[in-house]
Amino acid sequence: MKGARLKATATMIAGAIVAAAPRLANACATCGLSDDSPAFRAYKTSALFMVASPYASFAVIGGITYFVYRRSQRQDRKSTTK
Repeated sequence: MKGARLKATATMIAGAIVAAAPRLANACATCGLSDDSPAFRAYKTSALFMVASPYASFAVIGGITYFVYRRSQRQDRKSTTK
């Protein structure tokens, strides 16, 4: 029981130190960078692409599906009027 309590206390102290000193933890890729840094801009741009890519993929697949559907409807109308 003493070992578990000591382990929990040590973990809490280590967590508090890490939370209080983010530069020591290196928890964030941009914590040590300035806003004008090329690495910071590259990180922001890559995050934007990672967030936007599922939406773009969905839009492309939806657009293709819509155009295929419309083309099949147009062909059905042409075949029924002949």
